[in-house]
Amino acid sequence: MAANQKKRQKKLERRAAKHKDRRRELIRQKNRGLGELLSMASGSPVLHSRIADTLKDEGMGHVLLSRLLPNNRVAAVLFLVDRYCLGVKNCFGRLMVRAEYDAFCKDLDDKFETEDYTPADVRKLVEGAVDYARDLGLEPHPDYHRVKAIFGDIDARESRAEFEFGSEGKPLFINGPHDGPER
Repeated sequence: MAANQKKRQKKLERRAAKHKDRRRELIRQKNRGLGELLSMASGSPVLHSRIADTLKDEGMGHVLLSRLLPNNRVAAVLFLVDRYCLGVKNCFGRLMVRAEYDAFCKDLDDKFETEDYTPADVRKLVEGAVDYARDLGLEPHPDYHRVKAIFGDIDARESRAEFEFGSEGKPLFINGPHDGPER
């Protein structure tokens, strides 16, 4: 009887250890940072790479890059690019279920005319705007460094598109609704 009790106790300990490991892994995944999640998504197939038409006309516009993940999920990053001066003025990234992503895209399409570009074009544009702004002494939005991981294996050198930065070759600052005189 004592041997059975020991076996039973060891079995319970193994089961408790497995349960503890599963809980620890779930907590680790839940607390994983956005940058790490986007890095993991960076090898997934590109779903959309779009640039808003306002970028050509007004010098500022939204740029979307999304990747399709397993389990009907999508990793998406939206950049607000100012090609005249500030580079990446704002950005955010999210992981969503496909239905939520489709609703998000529908809202964007209702607000802005967008055009599909190659993923290499999108990366070239975003990184070119960041480099242009850095040459002026301006850093991109603080979240840029976390969300740029979505580019992953996309090679900007494959792009054939040409993007002009500055307005007629010179920087042009356009005041946004949240920009004050000190900026």
